[in-house]
Amino acid sequence: MNASKTGEFRLIDRIIEEIKKVEPGDWDSLISGIGDDAAVIEFKSKYQLATTDSLIEDIHFEMNFLDWEALGWKALAVNLSDIAAMGGTPKYALVSLNLPASTDFDDVVRLYRGMLQLAKASGTIIAGGNISRAEKLAVHITAVGEAAGKSKTLLRGAARNGDLIAVTGSLGGAAAALETPYRSINIDRQDAEALKKAFWRPQPRLEAGKVMVKHGIRCAIDISDGLLADLGHILEASGTGARIEACKIPVNPAATATCGAKSLELALTGGEDYELLFTGKAGAVKRVASDAGCPVTVIGKITRHAGKLEVMDSRGRRMNIEGGGWRHF
Repeated sequence: MNASKTGEFRLIDRIIEEIKKVEPGDWDSLISGIGDDAAVIEFKSKYQLATTDSLIEDIHFEMNFLDWEALGWKALAVNLSDIAAMGGTPKYALVSLNLPASTDFDDVVRLYRGMLQLAKASGTIIAGGNISRAEKLAVHITAVGEAAGKSKTLLRGAARNGDLIAVTGSLGGAAAALETPYRSINIDRQDAEALKKAFWRPQPRLEAGKVMVKHGIRCAIDISDGLLADLGHILEASGTGARIEACKIPVNPAATATCGAKSLELALTGGEDYELLFTGKAGAVKRVASDAGCPVTVIGKITRHAGKLEVMDSRGRRMNIEGGGWRHF
C-alpha cells in the first residue's frame, strides 16, 4: 500500500516498528525518540535535542512567488520551532540543498543570508551541510540543541486531566496567506504584509519554551499541522481528551480582515503557524503568560475522555469542523 493511502502517521508507525527491530548502538542514551518534536539524547551528562525538516518546491512553496531570503529564514525556523517545543536551546544546524541546474548562485547566497539572520538572532551555528543537483529546489535542515535536563523537556505525552490548554501568539495567518493569497491586489497593504510575514517569517518561540520548562510545564508541541491536528497528537500520546472554546482562539487579525468568518477554520486547521500549544496547571500557565515575552491565550481544558476532542461555540454547542489539519499524504 502506498503512502498516500496509508497516511503519514501510519507510515511513521511502520518505520518505528522497523527501527525497534534493530535497536542499533547506544539505545539507552535515547531518552525520547520518534513521536515528539525532537529526539532527546543523553551525552556525557547532557541532554541533546535533534530534529530535521524540509521545505520542498511545489509542496511548501511556489517558485513563481519565491522570496529567497525568506525561504532561508523559514527553513531554519521550522527546525528551531521543534527545539522550542521541547523547551530547549538551539546550538548547531546542518543544511542540505537540492538545487536545479539553472539556479543562480546569487539566489543561494540570498537564501543563506535569510537563514543566517535567524541563526544570529537565536545563537545557532550553521555547522555544515551538502549541496546536490535535483529537478526541484528543496532545503533540508537538521538542527541540534540542548535541553536543561532529563526531566526538563516538554513532551507530547505529558498532558493530564484538568490541565489548561494554551497557545502562544495568534493562529491562521500562514493559512490565510495562501487562502487570500497575500499577493492579491484586493487586500489592504498592511494586512498583506502581516500575512506574508506570518507565512514566510514565523518566529520560533524559543524563549517561551524555556519559560515553560522553568515554570513546571511538561507538555507542548509546535503548531505546524494545525491546532486541531497537533492537539490531537498530544491527546494520542497522553491518552487524554480535550475541550476547547472557539471564541477564545487567538485568530490572526489580518486573517480575520481578509478571510472573514473562515479565519476561525484556518486558525483551527490551517497549520504552519509555528506557535507553541501547551498544557499545564492554572498557576503554571499564568506564570508562563507573565514571563513568555509573547501573548499567551488559554483556549480550553484537557479531559479524561481519551481521544475525544470537542470544539465548542459561544453557546456551548459542539462545532463540526471539516478537515483536521495538514496531511503530508
